Amino acid sequence: MAIVRRNVQITASPQETMGLLSDASRWPDWYPGMTEIDIAAPFPEAGGKVVFKVKSAGVSMPITETVLDYQPGKLQLLQMDGMLSGRASWELTPEGDGTRLTTTFDYALPGGVFGKIADALIVKRMNAKSLEEALHNFKALVERHSVVT
Repeated sequence: MAIVRRNVQITASPQETMGLLSDASRWPDWYPGMTEIDIAAPFPEAGGKVVFKVKSAGVSMPITETVLDYQPGKLQLLQMDGMLSGRASWELTPEGDGTRLTTTFDYALPGGVFGKIADALIVKRMNAKSLEEALHNFKALVERHSVVT
């Protein structure tokens, strides 16, 4: 399994931050390359699902995320299945006048040893770059929304 972890400080409460994070219909607004999203109840509660495609390096990857744990204002833990399999964790911690959002992707690629080589040479770096861009976009979206409300 490969692990990509990034965090960002957001000038908004954990509740405001989670409000947008748990609105899967807004994910394409801030996560690069995300398309064709389909949300199934009881999302964001445990058992809910989101099916989407992410286009990266010209390849469209179908992914299904199933909610394993949801704690409003604190945690969203998702099981990823598809081109990537593993877990995505979104943890929110009150910090100063805002929220620290820490995201961890713990995943594996199919293909055994070839998947591990591809991950080491290309995919992990692309995932880290996409996650950094997503967090930057998400921070801007939350902070704009927080100022408006």
